[in-house]
Amino acid sequence: MMFIRSYARVAFLLIITLLVLLSPNLIRNTQTYPGEDPYFYSRLSNMISNNLYYDEMSYSGRQFTYTLGQPLIFLFFSKFLPESIIIKIIPLFFALISLLLLYLILKEFYVEPNVNYLSLIMLIISPPFIYTFSFYNKFTVITLLLLLTFYLFIKKNRTLNIISYILFFIIPYFGYQYSILALLFTLIYCIKEKDTKRFYIILLITSLSLILAYLPNIIRNGFSESAKFDKALKYRSLFSDLGGDFGISIFIMFLSFFGLSYLWKSKYKYWQIYVILLLFIIAIFYFPTFIIYLNFILAFLSALGLIYLLRFKWESDVIRKLTMWLLIIGLVFSTITFINETSTQEPNQNLYDALIFLKGYGDSKEVVFSHYLYGSLINSIANKKNVMDDNFLYAPKLNERYLDSQTLFYTRNFNIAFNITDKYNVEYILVTKEMKKGLVWEQEDEGLLFLLKSVNIYKRIYYNDEVEIWRIKK
Repeated sequence: MMFIRSYARVAFLLIITLLVLLSPNLIRNTQTYPGEDPYFYSRLSNMISNNLYYDEMSYSGRQFTYTLGQPLIFLFFSKFLPESIIIKIIPLFFALISLLLLYLILKEFYVEPNVNYLSLIMLIISPPFIYTFSFYNKFTVITLLLLLTFYLFIKKNRTLNIISYILFFIIPYFGYQYSILALLFTLIYCIKEKDTKRFYIILLITSLSLILAYLPNIIRNGFSESAKFDKALKYRSLFSDLGGDFGISIFIMFLSFFGLSYLWKSKYKYWQIYVILLLFIIAIFYFPTFIIYLNFILAFLSALGLIYLLRFKWESDVIRKLTMWLLIIGLVFSTITFINETSTQEPNQNLYDALIFLKGYGDSKEVVFSHYLYGSLINSIANKKNVMDDNFLYAPKLNERYLDSQTLFYTRNFNIAFNITDKYNVEYILVTKEMKKGLVWEQEDEGLLFLLKSVNIYKRIYYNDEVEIWRIKK
């Protein structure tokens, strides 16, 4: 009976995982991939494959200063798998392995089986997990790598520990911030286990890797210019229910508070969890994408919170059932809403068609001006240069380009607009429906929109329901 029950639980988890993670791609009524990351890493992997280490497209030309981890993994799979499988199916396998690793990690900490099982369910239906593993993006590989590294590190097996040391060395090549995250977790664990000597080994290995990965860039180019604009955009992803790209669910956050209340009954017995939460709150101000990894902690806490509410002695059974149903419906609705939003991510078919048209118009040396959030898509799909994109690390004259872009967007002075487009050799201007509805402008004839319609030098060469492309006559 225990075997049957365990088998049924595994089957149920597998079905939920497949249903949730495959849904965004099944619902998406287009051949395009959601988000810019699949196109971006496909382009970078092709550059590496052809030994091209100067990016002529991004910012109309820049040094290849990107992290190598994600495109190298993409390149590895591309040797024997079609691109569509890498982008849509490989993340699903990574998700299943990540769930197994989380189960094993919680088991190592003697978490009650019911809590462990419910934690996995909470994780599967959470927006950050869906975002990470429904298609190939910047978080897909590193999330699995972090879980695997930590699991091997905590095992009482010397061989597995040595493998974890190798993985600690690899992590910086996916981004220095992930090394910080890995070090924080291992430090807390080593303090708990009173084994700080192992942490010093990890610190030494990580430091050496960081030096090898980043010091050459610093020597050649100095420190990267920091973006002084759009600070608010960094925090738009914190809550999925408020429009975040991959933020946490408010309902999971709500249940997590009850989970913390349950743990607090034991006061400082679980101090590690309190410290981790505090560190995450601080770290999110600097690295908002860490919300992806905070979500793993919240999945565990929300599972505890739900069990706590189920076992709580309610004065009214009707109120208890009503509260439980409201929470369950809220969790399900939040998941369905996020799946739908993920399935409609840019580029939609209209934008893709416009970029394909642009690809066949002119040549790859021409420059396209648009909002920087479309920059990578302009490079990867249209095979054209952009003025700027959202890969800010070591971007040339980052803040100057942003200020010039803002001036061009909002000016009605033709001479000012012409000087800026001439400065960056702009041949085309791409305008989307999103740009007209708040991303850039609020009014129909605001700034550059007025000039495009009133000055003969601008000629509209493409139009559909959501995208316009204008050519600047020379």
